[in-house]
Amino acid sequence: MAKPGYSDQGFWLRLIYMVLYWIILNIALTVFGGLIVVVSLIKLLTSSKAEMLSVWLKSISMFIRQACRFLSFEDEEKPFPFQPWPKVNTDEQN
Repeated sequence: MAKPGYSDQGFWLRLIYMVLYWIILNIALTVFGGLIVVVSLIKLLTSSKAEMLSVWLKSISMFIRQACRFLSFEDEEKPFPFQPWPKVNTDEQN
């Protein structure tokens, strides 16, 4: 008879990583929301696009996607800091 999943050490290790990434994800979402407000205010007040902040927004959104994929068991690879920080191709920026 196969052992239940909770007897596997890998299960408990992944559970610890998932709790840590859930905390990190909440911090990242807060930073993301703050950057959205700042970029919106810059756009409203100056009618120009904040290029550097837009790159940061895209980079954080890529990290959030990676973290969500890990938390939902879609991906076994842990995101940053176990992988490099997501890089944004600045040629794609509009």
